[in-house]
Amino acid sequence: MTPHLQRPEPVYMQLVAHYRDAITSGDLREGERMPSVREIAEQWQVAYTTAAKAMRQLAADGLVSTSKQGTIVAFLENGTFSPADRLRSVQRGRVIYPHGASKIISAELTTAPQHVADAMGIEPGDSVVRRERVTKHGDVPVTWSVTWMPGELAEAVPELLDLQPIPGGQGTVGLLKERTGRFPDTNADSYRQCAARATAEIAEHLGIAEGDPVLLGENRWPEKSGAVLEFGEYVIPAGHWVTVTK
Repeated sequence: MTPHLQRPEPVYMQLVAHYRDAITSGDLREGERMPSVREIAEQWQVAYTTAAKAMRQLAADGLVSTSKQGTIVAFLENGTFSPADRLRSVQRGRVIYPHGASKIISAELTTAPQHVADAMGIEPGDSVVRRERVTKHGDVPVTWSVTWMPGELAEAVPELLDLQPIPGGQGTVGLLKERTGRFPDTNADSYRQCAARATAEIAEHLGIAEGDPVLLGENRWPEKSGAVLEFGEYVIPAGHWVTVTK
């Protein structure tokens, strides 16, 4: 079936979006050969220069690399995914973690500390689910993260307290939607990041030295009612690009 383009978004950006989604979702994997510029032009029935511009943009975004052997998927060599990518991939029926190497190291029902209560709009001491994970690229940790969700969700989704991966690869919010119909409002999700130095705890989880530069980030995912379904905290070591797919 011949793919169809939409307008008024520039044609080359539609091509970029298509291949970016295929790469970040895992449909095109690291090291896999990309279609040639000529093949893309013929498949999508666009000008060769348009296909070439899209390929250059993918290369500039760090998603592909070109050599004499052709163009291959190069993402994740020094990259990791943003929470925004994770949410939108779940919305599309996909979940993305680099190489599937996300390991849950803690999952428990606990009480909300002050900063979590403030972020979620609840009272300190209220029941919350706390899930902690380390995501690796090969043997190298690229993200340490902690996600917090309302404690009452553990009854409907007991897998939230399990150290095993969420069944079906749909992620926590995907399983939550399946069980309860609740899902974050993707028009209201918010994020913030800042540069910092690694604490002893961060250094231990990421395999770096205390005091090394890191990127701290937070995500806040409310549903349409305003109730926050997930508040996330994550840390990324220096030298790793954070990709945000729109």
